[in-house]
Amino acid sequence: MKLEITPAALDDLRSIRAYTLDRWGAAQEQVYLDQIWRRFEDIMEDSSRFRFRHDLFPDCQLAAEGRHVILFRVRKDILQIARVLHSAMDFKLHVEPKVIPKQKRKGARRRSR
Repeated sequence: MKLEITPAALDDLRSIRAYTLDRWGAAQEQVYLDQIWRRFEDIMEDSSRFRFRHDLFPDCQLAAEGRHVILFRVRKDILQIARVLHSAMDFKLHVEPKVIPKQKRKGARRRSR
């Protein structure tokens, strides 16, 4: 399986790295990032173990690691890491709007031009 990390997830990992380094030092920063990477490997081995959250974006699944939650999806042979967010965050506020499926409104009609 191929690993794909979105730009938003890369930004998340950079923020986690900087915060952990500043707060707890280089040794703990390395330990925590290694744990997150091992979780990526766990997902690649068997993604079926992880809970789905279709309300966040199509095929979204969650995997917890420490105080963070990895939002991901598997498509064919690609594991896409969409975000790595702190568990206290409101995930819906941090998912790209274009990824969230639009809800159809009852009684809504298309306007003709």
